[in-house]
Amino acid sequence: MADYLGPLNKPMRILQGDKDFHVSIEKDFNQYKELLKEKQYVTFKLYPNLNHLFMPFIYGKIQKARKEYKVAHQYDEQVINDIFNWILSLA
Repeated sequence: MADYLGPLNKPMRILQGDKDFHVSIEKDFNQYKELLKEKQYVTFKLYPNLNHLFMPFIYGKIQKARKEYKVAHQYDEQVINDIFNWILSLA
């Protein structure tokens, strides 16, 4: 990770749902924060109760997370707005 992110001098937005079972807050999200802490053009946001797809974590148990991927729901509006506003801020 340090090999490809460390040398980059481009704006980055690191997003993660706190109920994401594919990546870990401690091992992944926080590692990115530590690695990129000196870079002024990097922003981070952790979204409460959202899964890997930025959709609500509805079953409350990680063992049922794959099942919730089959339930129709929409992406969290806050994530969409945050990405939209971040892109606009780059212009």
